[in-house]
Amino acid sequence: MKQVLLILALVLVADVSLGTYNNTLNGSQTAAPEAEGIALNLTASGDLPGMSRVNLHRNGQSVTGGNFRLIVIPQNADAASSERGHLVGTIGSGTLTLTEEGTLASASDVQVTIQSGTGEFASVNSGTATLTITSNAENPTQLNGTLVLNF
Repeated sequence: MKQVLLILALVLVADVSLGTYNNTLNGSQTAAPEAEGIALNLTASGDLPGMSRVNLHRNGQSVTGGNFRLIVIPQNADAASSERGHLVGTIGSGTLTLTEEGTLASASDVQVTIQSGTGEFASVNSGTATLTITSNAENPTQLNGTLVLNF
């Protein structure tokens, strides 16, 4: 009986399903607070739509750290919609390509460790994500990419 109650309690505590979530990203690079940093403001659509702020720390073409935040909103959200919650993590590695002007041309295999969540994602205390970004050939200031989250 104790095992049944424990399983029932775990089911009730889990607000979100564990699994893989796929998003498409669009956005732009913004001013970074540090000289060797890259800051991105991205809009996510897909399984977990919302807005993402990504700060990449780099040494040359290598990502050496950074932070990640995804503010998740409901599917088909409008101005009256409330946030579903946040997913927060740190960035560990990845590879960059920069333009001659020093702006981001691409970021590949950027590895994120998800550390916490809020709102509907309060039960998330670990996970991973992979971020890939490329600049648009017709408009290099426009960034497009993918975000695959696992938690």
